[in-house]
Amino acid sequence: MFENEGLLKRRLDKTELDVRPEGNAGLTSEVFPAAPANEKYQRILDAAVEVIAEKGYFNAPISAIAARAGMADGTVYLYFKSKDEVLRTAIDQYVERFHQRVIERFKEVHDPREQLEFIAETHLESSSVNRATAIVMQTEVRQSAKFIAEFSHHHLVKYIQVVREVVRRGQQQGIFRQDISDGVVAHCMFGAIDELLSSAVFTGRVYDAKATAKQVLDVLLNGITQNQGTGY
Repeated sequence: MFENEGLLKRRLDKTELDVRPEGNAGLTSEVFPAAPANEKYQRILDAAVEVIAEKGYFNAPISAIAARAGMADGTVYLYFKSKDEVLRTAIDQYVERFHQRVIERFKEVHDPREQLEFIAETHLESSSVNRATAIVMQTEVRQSAKFIAEFSHHHLVKYIQVVREVVRRGQQQGIFRQDISDGVVAHCMFGAIDELLSSAVFTGRVYDAKATAKQVLDVLLNGITQNQGTGY
């Protein structure tokens, strides 16, 4: 989930977002060269997320990650230079998969309201699909000012830009109000979902992603005042 040039080597297929004023929410499926398929490589990433979620980043040595992955410590270093790189790569992979799902869905769904709902639903699903990843994203990433800065400067910006483009197209089509800042809408949407995910992580609550996404979008687009219409 982090892109700090010189620190992170991209090892997996990457899907970048090209924010454009027109088109399908600024999404493009430009793919970076793939690293050779390696089952050990993926085992290390999965083990790192599990161990860090259980023990915390600072209490999760490479030896524990290697043990969970079923290999020697030295094997981990054949693929990654450090624990930092393992975590960055694992989170980067998770976020790129999220964006890939959005790209694919937007090929079929063109209504801005439905696109926003899909982003919200996919974001909310993370806590139920992979709880360990949700814990890492909602807690461990935020333990380091450096991690937060990297996340904000790349992946959060990308998320916000995608939502902004959807909102702008909705405004151009006369679906959304013209006098509302697309940036404010995007940050409100991310903030609401992020807080729900934190609640799920800290309390163990399980949300129905689809139903909750509909509620978030209903509040975002219609507010909570009565007699403003139902649905969107």
